[in-house]
Amino acid sequence: MAKAYSEYEHQIAAASKAWRYYEWVCSDEYAQEQEDRHVVIAEGAYTGRPSVPLQKQKNRALDEYKVALESLREYEKERHLKHMPEDDVKNFVQAQGHDAKGRKRGGRALALQKYIRRIERQVEETREAPDSDFVRKDGRGRPPMSRAQKIRHFERLIEKAKAELLDIYTEMSEEDRIWHEMHDLKTDRRQLRLALRDPDNNQSARIWRQFETAEKIEEALTDVNALISKREAELKMIQAGIELPKRAEDIDQDGPHSAELYRRTLEHMIKEQRKIKKLEEEAERLGIDVEKLKDLM
Repeated sequence: MAKAYSEYEHQIAAASKAWRYYEWVCSDEYAQEQEDRHVVIAEGAYTGRPSVPLQKQKNRALDEYKVALESLREYEKERHLKHMPEDDVKNFVQAQGHDAKGRKRGGRALALQKYIRRIERQVEETREAPDSDFVRKDGRGRPPMSRAQKIRHFERLIEKAKAELLDIYTEMSEEDRIWHEMHDLKTDRRQLRLALRDPDNNQSARIWRQFETAEKIEEALTDVNALISKREAELKMIQAGIELPKRAEDIDQDGPHSAELYRRTLEHMIKEQRKIKKLEEEAERLGIDVEKLKDLM
């Protein structure tokens, strides 16, 4: 277990993390991520509100570092401690081995998922809109599209976004693709739960139009939970070094009970694989050539 920071080390780490964040905001990778999160597919349609300008984000991050560094210097002064060199402060977290960031996921794939959901909501809103929204009004300007034209326009945008998302998935590792698919399913689950918990919420209206009854929403929620369980099991298999079978949907069409059985079976396989790995490691410590032993079996 990692050693806990002292009070002084917490002060140093806060400044060090603030500097690391400033470096991240200044990186080309961060700039690309910001661009990917605000996808322009057609006619300037962004996914969500425009981001804070990049230079402003850099300035904010630098200011946060300066505040953290000043707090550290005040702490050192009050306790009559020798000032740690600033370069050592900046590198403190990395030197302690506590700055593992893990896999960065998201960017354009998540932005496209969000974009598709937003346009799907606009399709539903267009279907429910009053006829007066599609009547040409006096004055200049482009005449409004008919209801059918507008729906078809949105459907084309969805098709284009889904095609790009599929292309991105094909370039990902299997683990990353499953992670992104699971992220999308969890968004579905949140929306279904919200619809059941708060039917009057504006975000719930589309779910109720689609499913009509609480029973059907609950059925959809059960199906989504089953798919999430499958994806979680597949991730565990990959992380345990077990080759995936064909996709769970091709194996099982019998609903959530079979999905739970599938998940438990995979977890059992993972446990057995770990046992085998431990036995192999023990055999190697005893000087046994595991590969030759396998060849004899």
